[in-house]
Amino acid sequence: MKELNKKGGFDVSVFLTALALWTIGIFLVYSATYIHESGPLANLHRQQIIWVVMAVLIILVTISVPGRFLYNGAYIFYGLSLVMLLLALAMGVSAKGAERWIMLGGVKIQPSEFAKIGLLLALARYFSEKSISLYKLSSFTIPCLLIGVPFLMVLKQPDLGTAGVFCAMSLPMFFWSGLGLLDLFFLLSPMLSLGLSGIPLILSFAAEKTTGIGEAVPWGFFFLTLCAILYFTRPPVIIMIGVIIGNLTTATITTIVWNSFLKDYQKIRIISFINPQADPFGAGYQVIQSKVAVGSGHIFGKGYLQGTQTKLSFLPEQHTDFIFSVLGEQFGLFGCTLVLLLFLFLIAKSYSITRHIRNRYFNLIIVGSASIIAFHTFVNIAMTIGMMPVTGIPLPFLSYGGSFTLTVAILIGLILNSRQSAGRE
Repeated sequence: MKELNKKGGFDVSVFLTALALWTIGIFLVYSATYIHESGPLANLHRQQIIWVVMAVLIILVTISVPGRFLYNGAYIFYGLSLVMLLLALAMGVSAKGAERWIMLGGVKIQPSEFAKIGLLLALARYFSEKSISLYKLSSFTIPCLLIGVPFLMVLKQPDLGTAGVFCAMSLPMFFWSGLGLLDLFFLLSPMLSLGLSGIPLILSFAAEKTTGIGEAVPWGFFFLTLCAILYFTRPPVIIMIGVIIGNLTTATITTIVWNSFLKDYQKIRIISFINPQADPFGAGYQVIQSKVAVGSGHIFGKGYLQGTQTKLSFLPEQHTDFIFSVLGEQFGLFGCTLVLLLFLFLIAKSYSITRHIRNRYFNLIIVGSASIIAFHTFVNIAMTIGMMPVTGIPLPFLSYGGSFTLTVAILIGLILNSRQSAGRE
């Protein structure tokens, strides 16, 4: 065992942790669907077992691929992922209002999942050859194009959750490629302005009154703080002007879109993200039922196969997006904590591998892969307990799904491959 875990060897701890989480996921999928003796939800756990077996094989195959092959083929993989996205838009199978799947050999494939891998490899190769700097805006041109093309294609489907993953995985890679935390803050500040400037609009609509000055305090405080940071850090003038204009523009756009383009039912849906009780039988129903399920588990849960919310199918998509709610109801705080510790170990262990690797390309692959898993984990769990909007992002290892299971397997394989390939150099 020690020989396997030496520098450049097979990391048993990462592999076994992933396998443990997949095993837990199979039992949870069964508990979420066993009451269905017929129909599309019948025997899904058997299909999930097949996906997990395929995932293990994919990990083993990915580990055996030479690192140089991944490097040389990075842009080719990226291009192929774009072709798959085009096929999804042109002839994709429509489900729940989004064209996200294509049929290959009788099997439904979700191209947007594999686009994450293509973008990851392409960004890793680009950043391994070139540095990025906020003071050299031209250095952002290629990365923004690499991110923007699949982002817009997935957004067109529409799939906002997966499109957000592209951005979330890119930020840690930007940081690893030379951007400081302050630089990232400046880049993200317009998005923060977008959210904070919407608070008074949402509050005034919910209370059926006009917007008051007091409700604009959050954005005003943020903007003044941003200006103070710019004053004391003294970045180049063009950066200061760009950051200020960017924040003022996004804040203005938020107001225009809210007042002129959004219908009342769309505004209610947005409000329900913040307060599910505003639309308990509509947009807020999923979150309300999820919170009831998680809360009813208390410390040790109701027991395996004993969840009433799960049995009565009150939880929508309980075998996919809300699988964590099934865990919380049946195993309580104890079970949730155990699973969270497994996720924490897997992600922390992956990031820690980079300390022993000097190869920039392999480090970036590990950072990007771990960031995708971390983002999915955080957003999905936050979604099930009402801390974030419902975006349809599945939980790694636990949620049912073929394309996503295989994507996670490739990510684990890339992490293990990078460790071995760097060790051989």
